[in-house]
Amino acid sequence: MLYELKRGRVEFITFTELSDDYVMYDVPKSTLFECNENQYNFRNNTYVSDKLVFVVLDIINFSNVFGDKNRLALYVRNDMVLIVSVKDSDNSIKKTFEAVVSYYDNEEHVVKGRGDKRYINTFPEKFLYHFLDILIVNDRRLLENMEHNMSLLEDDILNEAINTNFINEILSIKKELMYIWNYYDQLADVGEILYDNETDMFPDNNIRGFDVFSKRVQRLMENVKQLKEYAVQLQETQDAILSYSLNNIMKLFTVVTAIFLPLSLIVGWYGMNFSNMPELSWKYGYLSVVILSVMIVVLCMVFFKRKGLI
Repeated sequence: MLYELKRGRVEFITFTELSDDYVMYDVPKSTLFECNENQYNFRNNTYVSDKLVFVVLDIINFSNVFGDKNRLALYVRNDMVLIVSVKDSDNSIKKTFEAVVSYYDNEEHVVKGRGDKRYINTFPEKFLYHFLDILIVNDRRLLENMEHNMSLLEDDILNEAINTNFINEILSIKKELMYIWNYYDQLADVGEILYDNETDMFPDNNIRGFDVFSKRVQRLMENVKQLKEYAVQLQETQDAILSYSLNNIMKLFTVVTAIFLPLSLIVGWYGMNFSNMPELSWKYGYLSVVILSVMIVVLCMVFFKRKGLI
């Protein structure tokens, strides 16, 4: 998909098309290898020269954070933005490009009717800014949904309604947040590279959008950081409640032991069976020991009750 702009053009192609025609697009052949290198970790391999900025981005799917990532490559020149779909399993990259075109179409910036070409009344750098911005436009809502789910976990903790999978859920959330943070980190780097405009590729008044994009990504990173801290607090709260419950159980056992300890002393005392123990031959000996034991238990329970231990 090719669109002429006020200065230069913007085009969306697949990696196969780039591989076949990289000479026509005048891009370094070495960048083709960069596009397919290291499919597992987030990184933004960059190539910056006087005439070209090359960036590789990995795009995650929030509905399946640990699923396969999509990947795109950006070739940016003063008169060209080339968006290459390296891996786009769900067509989300292509849909993002079409969303930018629709934005300009709704703003009546798209001019039709010059042969088989289409024109957009904007500059390459502004089109690129809107493309990057649409990549994160719904992310705040998605992070809010994650926060809501975490708050439900907190309610379960406070209501002592947690299940055995709680630890796995918390660890999974923390891992997802770390993954998302790395994703935003690469986007922030891209925004900063484009905003720095070290080679004066774009007019200064046209690159402010990249600064806005970088700041938005940094705010999202701050939100992710807060969610990570929230997850840690949830785990600490759960540990505190478990410790409190365990302490209550141990306190109960201690009280029970303290109540029956005098009885154990009585049993041990009269279990010695010395021949000169008068209580053994007294006809009220058994009854007196029973009454004494009951009194000791009652007195201990009253004492512990007043101390708030039971």
